[in-house]
Amino acid sequence: MKNIAILGLGNIAKRVANGVLCSDKACLYAVASRDLQKAQQFAQQYGSTTFYGSYQEMLLDDNVDLVYICTPNTLHYEQIRMCLTHGKHVICEKPMVQNEAQVKELFAYAKKHHLFLMEAEKTMFTPLNRQVKTMIQDGVIGKLHTIKAQYCCDVLDDVDPNHWILNGDMSGCTYDIGVYPISFAHFYADSKIQMFQVEAIQHQDFNCDFGMDANIFYENGIYASLTSNWHHQITDKGKALLIGDCGFIEIPAYWKGNIAYLHKDGQVTRIEVLMDSDFEGEITHAIECIENGLYESPILNEQMSIDIIRVVEVVQNNIK
Repeated sequence: MKNIAILGLGNIAKRVANGVLCSDKACLYAVASRDLQKAQQFAQQYGSTTFYGSYQEMLLDDNVDLVYICTPNTLHYEQIRMCLTHGKHVICEKPMVQNEAQVKELFAYAKKHHLFLMEAEKTMFTPLNRQVKTMIQDGVIGKLHTIKAQYCCDVLDDVDPNHWILNGDMSGCTYDIGVYPISFAHFYADSKIQMFQVEAIQHQDFNCDFGMDANIFYENGIYASLTSNWHHQITDKGKALLIGDCGFIEIPAYWKGNIAYLHKDGQVTRIEVLMDSDFEGEITHAIECIENGLYESPILNEQMSIDIIRVVEVVQNNIK
């Protein structure tokens, strides 16, 4: 059992807290906000034993084993370093940092100090995706050759135009939701990238990207066609297809869902798994890594985070 502290108590922190509570390896020990009253209310709601109105004060607590960072994107780099400097293992919400250089620097620092570091790409750790990947490895659709995934929503229906997610460093659709199809494809391809092509989607009133269309070719021959878009809403915000040479698997809401459909031999078979929280899997996995003395995940390691951010960086470089 590891004591978890949540740093930053925005909307995503509520779902993270539920994930911690659902894990039999984790204890929601502390929560920290720059607003002490907010921290106290959050702690009371989710049963945390300790709360702090200062991140620094929380990091001085020797009882904290692992920090889950839930703050805006631009704060991640400095806060990861701050947590590692205080000897804490770290899970940081996606996207972990702004570029490949920062990924390499932080993983090197964590390893040097014998600490675990992982980006929070929950998609790779949901019960459904773990089961579907095992089925594919067992040959249920033959040889996997094509991955298609999308995530689309109308951001201006939900977000104030002045929100940080639309303005400044690490703003834009690809940093926000584009990482879902990218990480999904990398997880199932399970191969190094051979080459990729990315086109940015823009909006005339904003300087950040409003989406991407990406084609990724992996060394093992698998091809991925990926889309993220902030211009429009679609059913379930998108779905994924895993296509093999004798069938395919369709996954609605692939980043958090618990239902998929196997299409094979003219039949459709429903695949459903139990899931109390879409965040529990990544939290339990991180703790298991720490218990086994690992400084990075064998699934979502430094190279995987590099491969994710490489695609994102190209989108940013294409913004005119």
